[in-house]
Amino acid sequence: MVRGWYGLYLGDKVIFNSVGTKIEGVVVRLSLSNKNKCWILDDNGKSHEAICEWCKRIPPEDGLFIFRPLSEVMYTVLYYEEGKCVKVNTYTGDEVTEKIMRVIKYLGQDISKIDIYVKDTSSNENSLYQSLEQSDFIQLTVSQ
Repeated sequence: MVRGWYGLYLGDKVIFNSVGTKIEGVVVRLSLSNKNKCWILDDNGKSHEAICEWCKRIPPEDGLFIFRPLSEVMYTVLYYEEGKCVKVNTYTGDEVTEKIMRVIKYLGQDISKIDIYVKDTSSNENSLYQSLEQSDFIQLTVSQ
């Protein structure tokens, strides 16, 4: 099954470039009926309807994640040890970074992989946002 929305996820920072219009913002909603339609929130708090195909994703410059957690969104995090899921937690966007970093700090050597899922507003199904292998976060445990 193809996901749609040209690979955009909630919380992605994008530049929407249309004829005569250039808007930078964060994806806050995806359309259920049209998998090429989203809404972005600009820095002034104004919501804009956008075409996903014309949005260019801006990846975060620092940190562990490739997405920007949204405060009102719930994230489901699966922790794996030797290929088996050993723990499942749900965090709000406000706490997901802190909670995952805490687990990595104390259990990073034992965790082989972390999967982060979010429930899409469009389909109400969980979609994999990011999968972190131990090599992605092991340097954080060594430096602390």
